[in-house]
Amino acid sequence: MLRASQPRAAIPGADGVHTVALVIDEDQHQPLAEYCHTMLNRLQEHYDARAQAR
Repeated sequence: MLRASQPRAAIPGADGVHTVALVIDEDQHQPLAEYCHTMLNRLQEHYDARAQAR
């Protein structure tokens, strides 16, 4: 998905971390949103499982 993006800026930060501003191709918005949604749901499931194990 990032292959179809257009980088606009890269801002160096602390410890070698950079913030990158980019424009995502319009056709890639939906797949990227679905991926992010899936990732956040899995993280929530993992967090809930760890919280119950304690």
